[in-house]
Amino acid sequence: MLLAVIAAWLVVVLTATAWTALHGRRLWVTARAAQSDVERHVVNAGLAQLPERMAELERRQAKLAEAMTRLQASVAEFRVLWDAIAAVAGLLTGTRALFTSK
Repeated sequence: MLLAVIAAWLVVVLTATAWTALHGRRLWVTARAAQSDVERHVVNAGLAQLPERMAELERRQAKLAEAMTRLQASVAEFRVLWDAIAAVAGLLTGTRALFTSK
């Protein structure tokens, strides 16, 4: 009787061990395939070049900010000129109205 219980326990333990090993092996193979797939995508995506690209982007953003500052200054100067021309045009129109009135 005791020998039958030990044999049954041994069969259960060995079956559970074999089942666990089989599923563990399947999981390991799936994980390795996923890891190689991710590594291939990382290489293809060029993520190693990301720091260089970020530095280039920061340089371009600095140049863009400088250009925007110059553009704002130019627009302000243009606005001053435009206002001066509009004032002179208004004076000329008023003066012309004095000489052409009936």
